[in-house]
Amino acid sequence: MEYIIAIGTNIDREKNIKFALKRLKEEFKILAVSSLYETSPYGYRNQPNFYNMLVKISTTLQPEEVLEKLQAIEQEAGRERRIKWGPRSLDLDIVLWSGGKIKTERLTIPHYDIKNRLFFILPLLEIEGDIELDGENLFYLANRLLPYQGIKKIDFPRV
Repeated sequence: MEYIIAIGTNIDREKNIKFALKRLKEEFKILAVSSLYETSPYGYRNQPNFYNMLVKISTTLQPEEVLEKLQAIEQEAGRERRIKWGPRSLDLDIVLWSGGKIKTERLTIPHYDIKNRLFFILPLLEIEGDIELDGENLFYLANRLLPYQGIKKIDFPRV
């Protein structure tokens, strides 16, 4: 199965992006890596900008098992959950899954807010092309969000 994993950090950004890529490569087969983007905070605004990117992985694990591994990697990076959408050393989210949709108490795929976050849409365009999300293509969503969300591509070595 294939998954699109979002990586986000605004604490020790370069160190935590490198750590996340290294750990994801150890746990899963990496199929594609997006560019790295610097983004304005989403939700809680009184914090530093984030680094965000997407990674496409392949694994035989089911979604809940992938979530467990991602949360373990977050904990290794010192993730603390104090403020919703607040500062974090590492945030790893399952954005999409080749198995389609899932909604459990712990997990919703596609990500519940995927269509409103440019830091998901632009990297997803790179990895998957102009696919549709619930009847709206990524190019349309990007054009809708670009005027409202600060985002800048960052030079960063790929996996």
